[in-house]
Amino acid sequence: MTENTDEQLLGHFDRRESLEHLLQNYEAPKVEIVLLEEYIAWDDARRAEFNERRYARLADGAVVGTPELQTLRKEVRRASVFANRAVGRTGVICTGLPTMGKTTAAFYAMLDAFQRHAQKYPDWKRDGHVPVVYIEVSAGSTAKAVMGRILNFLGVDCPDKLTTEERSQVVSAQLTKARTSLFVIDEMQNLSRLNTGHFESAQSIKNLLNGIRAVPLYVGINLHESSLMNGALGEQFAARSVLVKFDRLGYDTPEERRLWGQVLRAFEPQLGLLAQKPKDIVAFDDYLWHRTQGSIGALSRLLTNAALDLIDAAKPENERITRDVLEGITLDLVTEREAGNVAPPRITSTKKANKEGQLVDA
Repeated sequence: MTENTDEQLLGHFDRRESLEHLLQNYEAPKVEIVLLEEYIAWDDARRAEFNERRYARLADGAVVGTPELQTLRKEVRRASVFANRAVGRTGVICTGLPTMGKTTAAFYAMLDAFQRHAQKYPDWKRDGHVPVVYIEVSAGSTAKAVMGRILNFLGVDCPDKLTTEERSQVVSAQLTKARTSLFVIDEMQNLSRLNTGHFESAQSIKNLLNGIRAVPLYVGINLHESSLMNGALGEQFAARSVLVKFDRLGYDTPEERRLWGQVLRAFEPQLGLLAQKPKDIVAFDDYLWHRTQGSIGALSRLLTNAALDLIDAAKPENERITRDVLEGITLDLVTEREAGNVAPPRITSTKKANKEGQLVDA
């Protein structure tokens, strides 16, 4: 096998080389502690290098150990203990609204699983193990296409002439040989409309995971409310899986407000701003909740963009998040609508009523 360059390894999780490179070389982001006076005393070149490192770290996004993230990691760990049982194995369903951090949380579950596997099998790479497999289900996927995606991830040639059953057999044999510990299936909501093709895809996934020892982690939007987790087939997924729901954080009760404050305090030091004082942003806890409607993803974008703007301004003595700074940041359209900053779209009908009161094309 030829050595991969960093450029070849860049990509999403659904490439084995990219994912293994990310998991094997992961280092938790570390904020460089630099005093304002120290920074001001540097020359322009040193400041520029320092700022580039700050940009890169902020671009990776701040991660806060929310209760949901901690629960997901714990449940995947629990499921791995039972993975070698002949019966009674379990999976994990990671679900919730869009942009609630599900895929990010899945990455940390993959990191945990990878590290456990590497610790248990130090020669995993030499022995051809694939500790973690990740695929995304595209809209309209057939069972044959899903199996093809798994084979593509594994780097196994997949002739078009192979039937769905033949592909499934190859996949099962490959995953068993690879001693895969965690199997992540993202965008599972794309199978929620159980027409014939989607039903066969869901059935093929269930059959596959019955035959291997990997922990299944299903990730998708509102899976618990979809037909995929209800009905005859859905109940088979649901009965064998623990649900971890990612949702907006509340702000109504003292306990909810306390948790929100903890999240803000966890975010603040990760911004690495030179003039920021401890608990500065906690002073805006009410404002920040109403701006983001309790979305961790929206909060991360808001604070990260504010920090980037302050660094870009090249006035280190002003690198402190204030309400005025936050007001200058525009978030995604969905969040702005929910915060009441953008009116919902007006839908103009192209139909009109005929004499009988029926709607017809105008």
